[in-house]
Amino acid sequence: MERFFKRKSSSGSGSSDNVVSSNNVGTSRTPSSKQSQLDGVLGNLQADPRLRTRMIDYDANLRDEVRRSYLQKGPCQPRGHNFPITNMAGINRRFIPQWFDEYDWLEYSISKDAAFCLYCYLFKTNFEQVGSEAFIRDGFKNWKKGRERFKMHVGPVGSVHNKAREAATNLMNQNTHIETAVSKHSDQALKAYRTCLNASIKCIKFLLRIATRSCFPWP
Repeated sequence: MERFFKRKSSSGSGSSDNVVSSNNVGTSRTPSSKQSQLDGVLGNLQADPRLRTRMIDYDANLRDEVRRSYLQKGPCQPRGHNFPITNMAGINRRFIPQWFDEYDWLEYSISKDAAFCLYCYLFKTNFEQVGSEAFIRDGFKNWKKGRERFKMHVGPVGSVHNKAREAATNLMNQNTHIETAVSKHSDQALKAYRTCLNASIKCIKFLLRIATRSCFPWP
């Protein structure tokens, strides 16, 4: 065996082991701390749109993960809430929960008694800061003109709202594509492993057959 493997000195191997271990420690800390930071952020996301942290205040490297988390949970729509009545110009009005069925982006803040937009909250910072902040920061609560203002908020094809919605769709599709690619890569790696394993077994059988013949030659 010594013909094939050179003996290493104890001092050399010890120093190399120290380098490897120290490198492993150094490289393992960064992903671990980043993951801990992400877990802490995702574990404290506010459901109520009025109480949320502004998207621009999140670390730029964490924003997409925060966005995915909110999109997976869906808009805040407390359908069973007892929506308070507000007197507006002598007429009692309140938020109508049926609006949730008409506008899938619509959110309601119990703490503010106001309506918000999930897509614009998540992605409006990616575009020019134009238009009203009613559905992002201040909240909308003029229930008399509810449907009218909701339609105005959505706007035409190139509106900020529709751009934000498209960005949300692209983000979730990108996530699905990555998961599919990882799954495909895992399948390919498994096939490659099985191929190598089968080849190794065949080689071992061949070598054993040769060794057997040399030890017990045929008469």
